[in-house]
Amino acid sequence: MKTTAKFYDSIDIQLKFLEQLKNIPSDQIDGLIGALRDFIYQADTKQKVIYGIGEGRSALALYDFLHQLLKYEQLFPATLDDPIRRYFDPDRSNMIVAATGSGTTESVINYLEDAHNLGAKEILITAKSDSPAFKKVQAHNGFAFLMEDIKLEKPSELAVMGSEFELKLCTLLNCVLPALDDGDNKLYYRQMEHFIENATLLKNIDKKYLRSWVEKLLNRRGHFIVDGVGRSGFVAKAFGMRIAHLGQQAYIKGDATTPSFVRGDVYIPISGSGDTREILEATMKARGKGVDVFPITVNESSGMVEKLKEWGYEDNIIFIPVLENDRGIFHDKTPSKIATTKMNQMRPSYSEINSYIFTNAVIASAIDFLGVEEKYMKQKHW
Repeated sequence: MKTTAKFYDSIDIQLKFLEQLKNIPSDQIDGLIGALRDFIYQADTKQKVIYGIGEGRSALALYDFLHQLLKYEQLFPATLDDPIRRYFDPDRSNMIVAATGSGTTESVINYLEDAHNLGAKEILITAKSDSPAFKKVQAHNGFAFLMEDIKLEKPSELAVMGSEFELKLCTLLNCVLPALDDGDNKLYYRQMEHFIENATLLKNIDKKYLRSWVEKLLNRRGHFIVDGVGRSGFVAKAFGMRIAHLGQQAYIKGDATTPSFVRGDVYIPISGSGDTREILEATMKARGKGVDVFPITVNESSGMVEKLKEWGYEDNIIFIPVLENDRGIFHDKTPSKIATTKMNQMRPSYSEINSYIFTNAVIASAIDFLGVEEKYMKQKHW
């Protein structure tokens, strides 16, 4: 029963993180909304480019936000990791949105200095007001937004070593998005309540089913290969990072160094719709190689679910609960990397944030299940 106990304790702690976001004073939320709106709607004939700057899972949380900024025709979201648009052009109108929980991430600090010297506007989101990054942005007259850590009474392993900032960052930015059109901060608080209501449903996952799923997932010697497209891909990468920190051999499907499927591996596709073409193709390929498939999805009537039922592996599926009215957010019936519509690209990340909270809690369970100490995970952490 230990595996399920730690899971639900972790869910409770992550809900506290979201409750903290709900209680951020309105003047602070107004400041963040205003800094973004001033850039997005400024009267400027230059192309506007907004860069997400971060490392690890902070970067992934920012990419979720950038993905949804595609709704603004006048704005080009970018990252310095993109090989096509990686070079910063001072002839454009530029903004940096940087995120670092500790405020000490060297690369982020260096990029902030570079951006300032090139005339870019700066927004920093951090958990530490006494950090070098916070002080630097203030010295640059940029906008620094503070999300202080909660002092946890329970063991830190339940927060999965650093998950607090990344979860709060992703949820904060998702809730700011609805307010960017007219500046009404009430939309932020309304959206935050909605995310909390969705996340609370994770406590209803059946304990017996969950324990069996976790034990089957972790009791193996092969590779862990995670996969996802779009924002689900960000969740998958974050999950893969933490599996690697447990000392397991974890890979991201499609990366240059990811090995081919072999018997004994486990393939973990994360797909809200369960109908994404690339995920269905990889699921078929994995099964053809004798690989165990453990999908994480929302849609109970998807093509991926039908395949697992056909193969007799329905018990390998985890269904992420979301509110009934939110189950229709997947507008595309057969999405792919090229065919996904703009409506689907801009939908709120209800399924992704619930999947992120779920996978964090699975790692908290895995720490207990595998007997891994946090100091060992820190050695594996960059």
